[in-house]
Amino acid sequence: MAKMAFKVSGMHCASCEKILKMEIGELAGVKNVKADAVKGIVEVEGNRLDATAIRKAITQNGYKV
Repeated sequence: MAKMAFKVSGMHCASCEKILKMEIGELAGVKNVKADAVKGIVEVEGNRLDATAIRKAITQNGYKV
């Protein structure tokens, strides 16, 4: 299983974390998503992860990678 971590700015609460977990979790191959607003980190685990699609899911929700 592959793991990726993204530095994300703009997250500031549990709702921000939940939005990103839901959006990224729907992408193909994604098995687990952890978002930490305090640290500004999103960690993604899965098979055949598409970093471009993950970045797009983050930015489409108003956050910066």
